[in-house]
Amino acid sequence: MRLLLVEDEPFIALDLQLLSTAAGHEVVGVADCFDSALALAASAEPDAVLVDINLRDGFSGVRIARALTGRGQVAVGFVTGNAEQIPPDFAGALAVLEKPFTQAGVEEILDILQTAHGGGPARVGAPRYARVAR
Repeated sequence: MRLLLVEDEPFIALDLQLLSTAAGHEVVGVADCFDSALALAASAEPDAVLVDINLRDGFSGVRIARALTGRGQVAVGFVTGNAEQIPPDFAGALAVLEKPFTQAGVEEILDILQTAHGGGPARVGAPRYARVAR
């Protein structure tokens, strides 16, 4: 699966990238704000996007999720330490991976997103949480 990561903390982004590629996915880009996320999504055409909610330009992760899920068949998942900030409608996202995360948690959310992407529009089904014990 082609994956875009939206994370403004360089070490967390690197960790997500390493764990995602180890799980057999191709990371097509890493964005750190709203504008770069939308630009990379348009140029790289990912199958799925992992989005942090709180980025350097504010709580723009929800806006990113809404923009990307409104465009079609990209599956979106949140990666956050602030799960309480996710709106009730999940902004079109399908899953949440809470920080701090583990390799198993990353693999679980990627499996959810891959299943959604392969099974039709990203908004199919109810949101699921990929929770990691702290």
